[in-house]
Amino acid sequence: MPASDSLIRTGLQLVVLGAMFVLCRWVVGRTGLPIPAGLLALVVLTVLLLTRAVPERAVESGADALLRILPALFVPSGIGVLRELPLLRGHGLALALVLAASVLVGLLMAGVVGQAAAFRERR
Repeated sequence: MPASDSLIRTGLQLVVLGAMFVLCRWVVGRTGLPIPAGLLALVVLTVLLLTRAVPERAVESGADALLRILPALFVPSGIGVLRELPLLRGHGLALALVLAASVLVGLLMAGVVGQAAAFRERR
């Protein structure tokens, strides 16, 4: 496939992924769902891929392009943390404890789900 075709395919897939995000932002704004639009878009895309309503090749090159620039997407978050350093200094220990507890709960839940799946598979 010529490079121009690949570039066009990637561009179109990025437009589709972006449109899905905009649609999910609209849904969240309209319904007041208490979840971020990006998370809703991720869930919708995952369901569409798992049900094969959308084939993987339909979003593959666009998703790969986004993954290549993923570190740059975290720069605003890092800047936000730096801007709030005084808050972190004042509540750093409490935030660290909450973060550690969250990680622990996540690990425990992953273990429980993994054990349940393994048990179910053995039956």
